[in-house]
Amino acid sequence: MIDLNLLNKALLLTQEGKIGEAEEIYQELLKKDGDNYLLLSSVGLFYVSLRDFTKAEEYLKKSCEIKETLGSVSALGFCEFEKRDFEKAAKALEHALDFGENKDIYNKLVLSLFQIKSYKKAVEYAEKMFELYPDDPDSTANMVKALTQSGKLMEAEKMCVEYLKKHPDKSSLWFHLGFLKELIYSDDRQALECYKAAAELGNNEAFYNIAVSYQKMGDFNTAEEYYHKMLEIYPNNIDTITSLGMCLLTQKKFKEGYEYFFHRDKSATDKRTNNPYKIGEKIPKEVVVMCDQGFGDHIQFARYLPFLQQKAKKVYLAVSDNLRGLLEKNFSGINYITYDEIDPEMKSMKITDLAYILDMDFDHIPYSEGYIKSETAEIVSDKRKIGLCWEAGNAGIRTMINRTINIKLLEPILNLENIQIYSFQLKDTLKGNERYPQMINLAKDFKSFEDTAKAINAMDIVITVDTSVAHLAGAMGKKTFLMLPYASDWRWFSDTKTTPWYNSIEIFKQTDPISWEEPIKEIICRINEFYS
Repeated sequence: MIDLNLLNKALLLTQEGKIGEAEEIYQELLKKDGDNYLLLSSVGLFYVSLRDFTKAEEYLKKSCEIKETLGSVSALGFCEFEKRDFEKAAKALEHALDFGENKDIYNKLVLSLFQIKSYKKAVEYAEKMFELYPDDPDSTANMVKALTQSGKLMEAEKMCVEYLKKHPDKSSLWFHLGFLKELIYSDDRQALECYKAAAELGNNEAFYNIAVSYQKMGDFNTAEEYYHKMLEIYPNNIDTITSLGMCLLTQKKFKEGYEYFFHRDKSATDKRTNNPYKIGEKIPKEVVVMCDQGFGDHIQFARYLPFLQQKAKKVYLAVSDNLRGLLEKNFSGINYITYDEIDPEMKSMKITDLAYILDMDFDHIPYSEGYIKSETAEIVSDKRKIGLCWEAGNAGIRTMINRTINIKLLEPILNLENIQIYSFQLKDTLKGNERYPQMINLAKDFKSFEDTAKAINAMDIVITVDTSVAHLAGAMGKKTFLMLPYASDWRWFSDTKTTPWYNSIEIFKQTDPISWEEPIKEIICRINEFYS
């Protein structure tokens, strides 16, 4: 039996700030009754109060191993949440709901699920929390986030504004309102003011979005300042480290940018290797290159493979089946493997890091004239042939919206005389192929990038947003008109007309973050010039 008098004394001493004395009592109690789940739970909570989450986790786990209770399981989840191990936090907190409910469990569960990008579950639990606690500010904030993730942006904005009228001191809602200003109106100035309001009210994570807003507006120095503020508070935050790297890379600060970008989240591929390449290591005789990031990156950075082959005697490339055939035909002497065939003990590199590993900076980008060849699809038409891609996918909602154009805005191109438009849009969430049947949908028959490349070869021009089609067309040396948003990805730097990556690409970039009118007019002029 626990000595309740001693336990109460320890609690009182903790409240009085006499931590050392309280800790001594807890350790004394543990010597006598170290297998008591209630005592172990109390000791865990004691360390939670001290924000020593490593020790807290140790005792709470022991308590749960003996007997799980609502208190011990939820406390373990809270502990993992504070340690920012959101995967473990979500697992523990979801399990805690088997024992009972309270709004704190729901709140941290929803936040954890959003952090690990388990969006479907996050939305489900956010809706459940709002149903149970409709007047709670955290419940409202999570519901706003759920509506945003579900694409119900105007509904989310309305809920946000109505709540802030009554509770203007709710920092998380200012944070979400800023994000909605970005997504709905592309208004980075209004978004910035909302993020600043959130930061002033104590929301430290707003520093990240403040940095993003300044970066999108081209104020890189201030953006860097806020990224560093965020890192002072959360020094191991991968999103911040990565974004700071991308901010520097956008400015063509090659080494400085890659020192941060190199440490981006690589968990999707690193789980397959025990021996990742570390900065400064000598390139080994045998190495496996893993294709990370998106397909566009795989194509863009494949140009560095021949230079790696000059330094390593044997290069393995782990790549998805839909790109493998095309690369095999263009890069010989490489051993192509599946991800399941990776030797976990072999030194591994990421394809997007090859420029950095090989020390080939942005003044020495190779093969800008093109490096991928393909057969040509038989596409017969008495009209001029233009390929079109208007939508980017497989990215976060901010990036996806930023890199996607409403196809209705492209009607002036679709209606050009003596031009046949061919759709290269594989994931057509905007239903462009359905809405504009005058386009010939080639993408429906694409089974691999070999099919895409053959179709690109048959075009006169490719017009595309920032997606894999842009990189493939550029790598093939095909005349390409690339539509870039006002705040474009780092890979295009701050260039507005041409790119050192691909000689055949012409850039048409927004000068106004809200309007695509001018870039589209310019593209039509260039089409007429091209065919004149």
